[in-house]
Amino acid sequence: MWDADGNKYIDLIGGISVCNVGHRHPKVLQAMQQQMDQYLHIMVYGEMIQSAQVQYAKLITDYLPPSLNCVYFTNSGAEATEGAMKLAKKVTGRSQIICFQHSYHGSTQGALSVMGDEYWKNAFRPLLPDIYQAKFNEEDAIDRITTETACVIAETIQAEKGVNAPLKSWMYRLRKKCNDTGTLLILDEIQCGFGRNGTLWAFEQFDIVPDVLLLGKALGGGMPLGAFVADQSMMNALTDHPVLGHITTFGGHPVCCAAGKAAFDVLIEENLIGQVYQKEQWLRAGLQHQLL
Repeated sequence: MWDADGNKYIDLIGGISVCNVGHRHPKVLQAMQQQMDQYLHIMVYGEMIQSAQVQYAKLITDYLPPSLNCVYFTNSGAEATEGAMKLAKKVTGRSQIICFQHSYHGSTQGALSVMGDEYWKNAFRPLLPDIYQAKFNEEDAIDRITTETACVIAETIQAEKGVNAPLKSWMYRLRKKCNDTGTLLILDEIQCGFGRNGTLWAFEQFDIVPDVLLLGKALGGGMPLGAFVADQSMMNALTDHPVLGHITTFGGHPVCCAAGKAAFDVLIEENLIGQVYQKEQWLRAGLQHQLL
């Protein structure tokens, strides 16, 4: 990138984890152009079934465990958080949600309610009730999960905290306690997903599977797109009482889905994930500072 004075910068932010395959990858641009030549926005949920959405949803679920087989596209990661929280309440009939300190799940009011930092949320209170904030990677959080808990929402690896990874044993116990109490485990991989941790999904490194997976950022290949993914049997809870239990005008926009699918294809075909650990070592060696 270049600023107004011609200074050159290397982009190590990537739009906050959005541009996993770089800026303007030719295959992404080609897919967008092909879709734009067909149609732009039409009814994204309802009477119209669109190939761009279906093809991308199929590709995503092909690379997920069997229980994560249904994709609900949204406008953003924050809206994916909102949709997943609604889904958990609808499926379980419960209202209590457990979240974690130092977490980040988005800036809408529901997502703020499960935010782990008062700095971001205090100015907008009152927020949602019946939210308990626990300490990440500590036993107290597991003890708090009961048959009154609708869901536990956690980043698989906390990012706002500063790349804070939990113990594998803790994640296993968290998963087991959710199983024992009928609580849904929502894992937020909006930022840490799509290969950024050396595997396609970060939860693979902990040998567990969430009930609901949150996706965003890199999902759209540079275009705005989010999603929450769950089993079809649970997603069906959003089909009635009320009809269309989560409504989104632009979620799953065909151009965004076309871009996202192309970026996902590039991620797999060019084996970018296989290069992650090598690049990690290169970056650790090269990015040195006297204050570190």
